[in-house]
Amino acid sequence: MNRAANGTAAAAWVALATKAAALLAGAWLMLGCAATPPDRYYRLVAAGEAAPVALPAGPRPAVAVAAVSVPELVDRPQIVTLGPGSEVRLSEQHRWAEPLKLAIGRLVADRLSQALGGALVSAYPAEAAADTAYRVSLNVQRFDSELGVAAHTTVLWTVRRVADGQQRSGRSALSTVPADASHDALAAAHAQALGRIADDIARSLVP
Repeated sequence: MNRAANGTAAAAWVALATKAAALLAGAWLMLGCAATPPDRYYRLVAAGEAAPVALPAGPRPAVAVAAVSVPELVDRPQIVTLGPGSEVRLSEQHRWAEPLKLAIGRLVADRLSQALGGALVSAYPAEAAADTAYRVSLNVQRFDSELGVAAHTTVLWTVRRVADGQQRSGRSALSTVPADASHDALAAAHAQALGRIADDIARSLVP
């Protein structure tokens, strides 16, 4: 009887210990999941409407924005921010929703279309219209990000008139202060700068 009772008690203790271990493992798993922040994705969206430029009477010119070049440092899904000194930081949890090259080209094209009164403006990789009058090239030389401090954006741009090859070039450099220290505010600050650069390009199209 004693042996049977002892065996029953031992089995009960083993079952209890096994159940406790399973509960503890589940708790640790839940704690680990709760501690891992979710991935967040950001777009470049210009705020507000572009100021219209004064174009000659007649049809609005079609414009094509060519493939955009960006520094290799930021040509990646992760949002890259500057740290102290020469340190740079790649955030695995904060990423661009699309390749940065495409996002910049799309934003500039949308902004140009607004400024040109609804003109047809395509952005790479979309096919340019057959009657494209101007081609825009963008070379992003600086796209530096400091959380809560500034978004530094420098772009060399060239506008070429297709009919005769005449070109106008410019360099736009802006440092925009984010509304707060979030990655969302940082993306908005870069978008604001790119919108203003697109406005510069639109003004260059006025004869």
